Amino acid sequence: MKLLLLVLSAFVVMSCSYPTQSSLDIEESSVGWMHGNCLAIMNTNIVLPHPLMLLRVDHKVEIDKAMIIEKATSGEECYPLMDDREKINTEAGYSFYKVKSKTPVNLALGVLGEGGVVNLKPAYCNTTEGLKFSLYENDSVVWEGYYYLGYESEPTCE
Repeated sequence: MKLLLLVLSAFVVMSCSYPTQSSLDIEESSVGWMHGNCLAIMNTNIVLPHPLMLLRVDHKVEIDKAMIIEKATSGEECYPLMDDREKINTEAGYSFYKVKSKTPVNLALGVLGEGGVVNLKPAYCNTTEGLKFSLYENDSVVWEGYYYLGYESEPTCE
């Protein structure tokens, strides 16, 4: 009986000590922004190929599965690496990867893995020279990223 109580106590303690599936502790290296089928993420160590969850922000929020297939090296395959924006985007610490998806991507956030994104809501707004991406859980920002576009735009960020 004592052994059963000990095992049950250990189970309760262990179940309380593990975090619930919450994105409030999302690591910066597990989320990135996308323009076209190119992922910009602060992670140089992604083992390829690697699954990715897309949170599209084009017109309405959609969740889709995709696959990171290889590193991107030029503006021809990755808009953030075009000549007018490459320097600032790479100096910000981003690494760039080509992504294969069922349908083309305009703007999206990518989360490494194959799930756990149901409670996440992506958003973006324009700054004077780029896009500010945000990822929310409930009303809390759990991740932010910035995409330098290389030209002036009308700001919509508050």
